[in-house]
Amino acid sequence: MVAHGFLARLTAAALCLLAIPISTAVPIEKRTGVVPTLSGGENAMGGGTYPRANYLSDGSIIGAYTAFSNGDSILTVVHSTDNGVTWNQVGTVARGATATTDIDNPYPFQLPSGRILLVFRNHDRSNGGYTFFRITICYSDDNGVNWSYLSTPASDPGPINGNWEPFLRLAEDGKTLQLYYSRENSAADQDSLMRTSTDGGASWTSATVISGADSNNQRDGMLGVAQISGSNLIAIFESETNGGKFSVHSVTSSDDGKTWGNRKTVYAPSGFNAQAPQITNVGGTLVASFQTDEDGGSGEAIKILTSGDGGATWGNKLTTFPATSNWAGLLTLNDNASFLSLADHSGAKAQKVTLS
Repeated sequence: MVAHGFLARLTAAALCLLAIPISTAVPIEKRTGVVPTLSGGENAMGGGTYPRANYLSDGSIIGAYTAFSNGDSILTVVHSTDNGVTWNQVGTVARGATATTDIDNPYPFQLPSGRILLVFRNHDRSNGGYTFFRITICYSDDNGVNWSYLSTPASDPGPINGNWEPFLRLAEDGKTLQLYYSRENSAADQDSLMRTSTDGGASWTSATVISGADSNNQRDGMLGVAQISGSNLIAIFESETNGGKFSVHSVTSSDDGKTWGNRKTVYAPSGFNAQAPQITNVGGTLVASFQTDEDGGSGEAIKILTSGDGGATWGNKLTTFPATSNWAGLLTLNDNASFLSLADHSGAKAQKVTLS
């Protein structure tokens, strides 16, 4: 567990990163089915929010979420050896007073070396406003039990210019680590950015914009990335313009993330929001998750869509968590015919879904 003293010493860089390897996507030509069906019930990961997970090299799964206790925000790491049915807490990456320290959006990822990284947002705030924004990475060399600070890839002073929702993947060369995240330029404008590292996340390049550069009044955010096949990638994100409703969009890359384009709308319910998306490749079928209030009532539900043509078209909508549920995550399971839908539904939960 990261003590308060450690947190104080790292005020400008705080906390820790967990590294977990991302599942390798199956080429689109080996596509499995596209019709999703719930398999079993919801499985509790722990009492927290914003769950994310990735496979480790031994075939087990490492997960992370943000818990809250005694006025503190706590980045918590859990482990599953049965493909997400049961979860056990193994460590705490960082802890800070919620009133002054906004730590959240954890994403775990394992490097080829076996080191586990955890990337997360790590902000300072005072009197309800943000005074400094960071994306921070911590690492563990003992399977998530103990954590140390590694780097701060992005940092900006408040009260605007926020950095949010980091996501990690390893490039096709097996060496280049890619960090995707969202950055505010103003209250009305936010872009999707990427930085790269060739030394395991210790140092980072300057940021490049992968979506949002063509407009100063749209907010692109909540970024997720999946491999379609080979060097072909798809990124998914929410966006809204001039304070309107959120909808889900995508861009693609044919050179493993170096350049991006081909912006498309994935889902835009008329008069309602669709937001906070993620994406994964399940045996060649792309699966997108998001939260939406389109059913009316109070709160949002988690829904998924599938695509059998690399993201050109989407369908087969399914609710994986009813209202009120938030912060959808995804993890392809090793059988490449099923996946975990993750969400905060009265705590961090995992729901298995199969494709046929």
